[in-house]
Amino acid sequence: MRAKTILRSILCLAVLALAGGRASAADILIVSDPWCPYACDPAGGQEGYMVEIARAAFGDAGLSVEYRVVNFQVMKRMMQEGSATAVPGASTDMEGALILPALPQGRSANGVAQRRGHGFAFAGPESFAGQKLAVVREYNYGGALQDYVKAHQDDPVRIEVLGGFGYSQVPQGLRLVRGGGADLFMDDVNVLLWNIGRLRLAGEVEVVSLRDDQNLYLGFSRKAPKAAEHVRLFEQGLARLRADGRLARILANYGLTDWDGTAGSPSQ
Repeated sequence: MRAKTILRSILCLAVLALAGGRASAADILIVSDPWCPYACDPAGGQEGYMVEIARAAFGDAGLSVEYRVVNFQVMKRMMQEGSATAVPGASTDMEGALILPALPQGRSANGVAQRRGHGFAFAGPESFAGQKLAVVREYNYGGALQDYVKAHQDDPVRIEVLGGFGYSQVPQGLRLVRGGGADLFMDDVNVLLWNIGRLRLAGEVEVVSLRDDQNLYLGFSRKAPKAAEHVRLFEQGLARLRADGRLARILANYGLTDWDGTAGSPSQ
């Protein structure tokens, strides 16, 4: 049984690697692990609002777009080597691998999911003392949060690192919290809320914002062909979408509002 499980895992990893390495016939190749509402699994009926924005913006410029779901590690490799054009939901330039547009495509914060009644309150990373915190392998949570994860990631009493061969770490983390395998699971607030709703866990799991609001972008691989031109076309397209109301209609399909101006950050 163990040998069969290992074999299935190896085959799954091979399929994901092949999917990531397959050449695209489209002008623009967007890749991501499912990270709704920014980038979703199309099998669920929605691609994610950043993917839809990109399709509309590049469509106006006469460019075709392919969206491909891969796991986080494959996505990171493709952006570093330039074999994909863009990734939704970037908050940093991935250590220089990405070009970020001049204006953001969203705004959010890190948060933690906890069982209802658990009572966790955040006043800085020191608040995690005495809590078992689940995190996703190779994610960068930024600043002092990332410093905490890095300092304690080898301590299984403090940190549970979620990996695996697929792209189901967010549901995995939420179920771990619900079942008591971890006290907290850290990810983007909007991603946590989206998945709690999808998995119908709202009666059992709640989200606490860590109040480190940051801008989110469609990040463009610096090594991809025509990267600077694609960034320029996307920025122009996003301005058109906001001006003619298409941006608001796309966001409304995800229960979100425009992050620009007085509307504030996208919220569920």
